[in-house]
Amino acid sequence: MNREERSVTLAILTLVVYAGFLFYDTGAILFPFPLNELIFLLVTLQFSFWNWKTNRTLLLILLIAGVLNFISTQFFWTFLLRNEQMELLVSGITLDLLKISYYLFLLIGLSYYFLTSEEKSRYIYLSITLAPILITIATSNILFETISFLSIAFIGYKKRINSPIHLLWLLIGILQIMKIGTLYF
Repeated sequence: MNREERSVTLAILTLVVYAGFLFYDTGAILFPFPLNELIFLLVTLQFSFWNWKTNRTLLLILLIAGVLNFISTQFFWTFLLRNEQMELLVSGITLDLLKISYYLFLLIGLSYYFLTSEEKSRYIYLSITLAPILITIATSNILFETISFLSIAFIGYKKRINSPIHLLWLLIGILQIMKIGTLYF
């Protein structure tokens, strides 16, 4: 197991252990999904530090996406704003614009991820994984986004596309599964 795999595994296991302790205390499986964006940002920073020389452009795109995703959450702003200011922020369009910017950078990163590979089927892979994200943007159903991230990770792992960046897509997919599990089950 290389350092990138260990980092992703550690992030996931930390959340699983946390949910296990909550299950022991409360009898319900609850993952701390408000921290998903922070975890993705920290792991992306770590990947950027380790792989900056080989995947600079892709990591920069994903790093910007991670920052935009993190600052588009109410969780982040609760530490900086008072209640009245939070109400104004939540009722406005700012958080929505930040989330749209996150998706834009995610789509750019996804396109760059596949189109810079040497695979003959890269356009097919891009369209297979791009469609669920576009459906997510249109419907706000995170199930399609989860399917897309997991398929990106699976294709990246099987075809060794821009390795080890496929692990970031896997991390996003697993974090989404944990969020869906907490919200719907």
